Amino acid sequence: MNRLKSGYEVIFIVPESRRHEGKRVYDWVTETAKSLDIGRMTRRSDVEGMGEDGKLHSAHFFDLADQPVELMYAMDEEKAERFVAAVEETGAPVFCICRPVYFGQLNDESNARNG
Repeated sequence: MNRLKSGYEVIFIVPESRRHEGKRVYDWVTETAKSLDIGRMTRRSDVEGMGEDGKLHSAHFFDLADQPVELMYAMDEEKAERFVAAVEETGAPVFCICRPVYFGQLNDESNARNG
């Protein structure tokens, strides 16, 4: 595992349509990441999820507004702490998971394309 870095996976989960001060919450999160020079984000749209209040959020056939969206990042511990604190400071309502992981690029992407 010496090729991988020790750090944190930070995941924010929010319904597609949730807004804060007129802007989509996941836009707040991605803009906050960019302002902290955090890259390598994966955005996933989930089929459904349930909030703490027991309300089911799901993608409906004609309406994806309530579909859960996940934004996943991997970074060192210091950046993770700053990132979570910065998102919290925005006041945007979003669920957050932060867990220890090992991460890193295993092979040089340019060699894979030129192979």
